[in-house]
Amino acid sequence: MSAERLLVIGPSNIGDAILMSDVVAALHRRYPNAHLTLAVGARARALFEGDPRIGTLVDLSAFRFPAGQWRLLRALWRYRPTVIVDVRHTLYPLLLTPWRAWRYLGRAPRGVRHMRDRQRWALWRQAPGARAALDGRCPLWFSAKDEAQLEQMRQRWKLEARKPLVIMCPGARSHIKRWTASGFARVADRLIGEAGAEVVFSGEVAEEEVVQEILGLMEQRAHSCTGLATIRQAGLLMRQATLVITNDSASLHLASALGVPTVALFGPTDAAKYGPTAPAHQVIRHALFCAPCEASLCRFNHECMRFITPDEVYDAAQELLEQGPEDDIRGAAGQP
Repeated sequence: MSAERLLVIGPSNIGDAILMSDVVAALHRRYPNAHLTLAVGARARALFEGDPRIGTLVDLSAFRFPAGQWRLLRALWRYRPTVIVDVRHTLYPLLLTPWRAWRYLGRAPRGVRHMRDRQRWALWRQAPGARAALDGRCPLWFSAKDEAQLEQMRQRWKLEARKPLVIMCPGARSHIKRWTASGFARVADRLIGEAGAEVVFSGEVAEEEVVQEILGLMEQRAHSCTGLATIRQAGLLMRQATLVITNDSASLHLASALGVPTVALFGPTDAAKYGPTAPAHQVIRHALFCAPCEASLCRFNHECMRFITPDEVYDAAQELLEQGPEDDIRGAAGQP
């Protein structure tokens, strides 16, 4: 089957883009000499900027209005993609290849619940030639520049290599998915004081305020790369970590893609859909009648997150730390 021109239509946010990165990696492995055009939203673009596997990176947010969508359709028509994978469920594949409409009209079966598996299902259905290219390797790409900038940060922090490195990610795009600042502070203090760990907080610029609040509540000394590291640099840091503790956020999916042991804190969202997929992980959630509600606002008092205690988070973290490094897992989480 000839596949000289590939088109992937992907999501807008970074978390979903990480879950979709298996699709990009599998297509590249199956068709290494093809030109791959990836169309994603503005936030997801940061994950793929400079990626040598991608020939053309399109920002879908520049084509939001009808006139822009028409311009994009004309450009894609001239491109004439041979293989299209659309995880965004747009009309573009139907307009570009109406004779293959059956591939794009179907949705994943009810039994396929996790969003990563639903993205993979789309690949299986829409690009059957790439099915066999899915494997356990890390689907993300990192640049030499990312590695150099991360190394500069590590040198400033003077992290002790003999100590376990724990990355804590207290942010999330939705405030309703965030655990308490006091909870993160108490767990971080115990990890440093009792488990002898080095703790680094990670997050986006918009999460700087919550990280500073946590640092202000702590008795021990921790580090922060919040707002200083790109999503890929944060991934490189996680790849060196012993453990990641995170809310349901892009950081969770990043840790899973890298195979890093993870403690994931869940409340309003469904762990069956968005939970960690790393081989070693712990999900902490409370079975309340209202959770998971998957709502944007809480009807009550955010009990699903407030009822999570620092003791149970620390105990879950300690259990994963005691398991030791997963050398075989990290070996599989190299470059695609």
